[in-house]
Amino acid sequence: MPEHFKLVETAPGVHAAVADITGAAVGNATIIDTGSKTVVVDTFMTAQAAAELRKAAVELTGRSAFLVVNTHWHGDHTSGNQVFADAVIVSTRTTLDLMVADAPADLTAYEAEVDGYIASFRAKLDSSDEAERALAKRRIAGLEQLRQAIPGFRLTLPDVLVDDRLVITGGRDLQVITYGGGHTDSDTFVWMPAERLLVSGDLCWTRIHPRIHDGHPAAWAAILDRVLDLNPVTVIPGHGSPAGSEVPEALAPYFRAVDSMVDEVSTGADPASLPLPAGSEGWDGPERLRDGLAVLAKR
Repeated sequence: MPEHFKLVETAPGVHAAVADITGAAVGNATIIDTGSKTVVVDTFMTAQAAAELRKAAVELTGRSAFLVVNTHWHGDHTSGNQVFADAVIVSTRTTLDLMVADAPADLTAYEAEVDGYIASFRAKLDSSDEAERALAKRRIAGLEQLRQAIPGFRLTLPDVLVDDRLVITGGRDLQVITYGGGHTDSDTFVWMPAERLLVSGDLCWTRIHPRIHDGHPAAWAAILDRVLDLNPVTVIPGHGSPAGSEVPEALAPYFRAVDSMVDEVSTGADPASLPLPAGSEGWDGPERLRDGLAVLAKR
């Protein structure tokens, strides 16, 4: 059994690798058996989680990945690329450029930076606020896993770039598609038309307030409207559990509300004073939304 993620079979030969609480994975990944080839979508935050993903791909499909898709540039979806360096790695040009811009120039300095973050969260373990203590514990776990991976990190970039879509045919067909940028300046997803199965990357989060700090809420909502036109039945999100079309159906109006909230904050409203978008009141991580509103309002 993998230590850093849980495998969930969402269709025959399609396994979601759902990030577990160790903090080594953070975002989700997916293993797809096309019948003749193996495709992996996203590669986790650390090499240790990515190594388990590669092992799982071999065990489930009988072969290693010939193709890896990076849905966007964030490290929790791309930092494990080095474990799949022998595969073809696909992204958009913008995603590649953002990966280069974000990569640590000095690993020693990066280690010191992460150590500083760990220390700051350890200081919160004595907080009287139970939620703050729980959040600090989760952050520390993830940062310690990241710290473990830094010395061996090697930036491994995509080598095939997609402008619109890439169609992969074989025992089963899948499409690598981009409709532009919503969660980031460029987002890609994988669509399996026969199964009506969507591997969304961070365009979708299941009952979690998404990270919006690098995003474009209005464009994000419009992308999800187009995704819904595909009529997905199964959705493997970038974060949270696999679900159905109810995920993008809930998120499209959510991001339209978030877009309005950004306008309110930019004209002086306190993010903490604004009600959460309708229907999201029970979702995990409202502090992520409120922090992101402040960031976007200054952009």
